[in-house]
Amino acid sequence: MLAFYLYPFINNQKIQEYTKKDLMNVAKVEELFDYCQILEAYITKSGWDFLIQQYGWEGLYQINQKSDWIYAETITEFQSYVQEEMKRIPVQTNPKLEIK
Repeated sequence: MLAFYLYPFINNQKIQEYTKKDLMNVAKVEELFDYCQILEAYITKSGWDFLIQQYGWEGLYQINQKSDWIYAETITEFQSYVQEEMKRIPVQTNPKLEIK
């Protein structure tokens, strides 16, 4: 799983998964970043690896500038933020929603 959207938060909800095909579309990546900004979507480590390979740091920085998700005045700040974020993500992400 590369990324997923999880809203509204209800029991037994199915998540919307973002596939490689989805993430090859710049508009979908911008949409994903928009959802991440309001904590309704999440990018896995594999997702970040794919995005970096697909768009490079410059391309991701430009998409982020449009989305305005991660506050970063420079590409270096953006890259540092993403790298720190990747360190916090479990390697295997398997979202199961159980709201009690």
